[in-house]
Amino acid sequence: MSVEALAETLSKEDHTLKRALTDPGLFAGIGNAYSDEILHRARLSPFKRSTRLDANERARLHAAITGVLTEWRDRLAAEQGERFPEKVTAFREGMAVHGRYRQPCPVCGAPVQRVVYAENEMNYCARCQTDGRLLADRALSRLLRDDWPRTLEELEERRRG
Repeated sequence: MSVEALAETLSKEDHTLKRALTDPGLFAGIGNAYSDEILHRARLSPFKRSTRLDANERARLHAAITGVLTEWRDRLAAEQGERFPEKVTAFREGMAVHGRYRQPCPVCGAPVQRVVYAENEMNYCARCQTDGRLLADRALSRLLRDDWPRTLEELEERRRG
């Protein structure tokens, strides 16, 4: 898929990037884990709207999709060889953010954050992807309201205090 075709696909519906990437009607086979990795590599917020990407962001997203999927395809193929996969899981050693809640981001060292929704979770690095802003977990942020930390610094301060 070219950058232009990616832009056309993303402009079909106004969704968050996370939702767009995991929508099989738009992108077959990306799923929850790889979308976290793609958005981290592209340095884009999972909540950014698919119709509001500038040319630079579209190019970064395209490069990240191609790079992440190619790298993981090659890595998993080498790992399995000719054998049938016995353990199928989305949580893999070597992923940058997916399944790594509170562990350090391999790029900047900030703790990986998560947003829980339905039966899924979305993992991201607030420093690399959202300029240090924490994304709101709908249920928890509504419950905590004004006590919900807005930045990494507020979160760390509350943990220390």
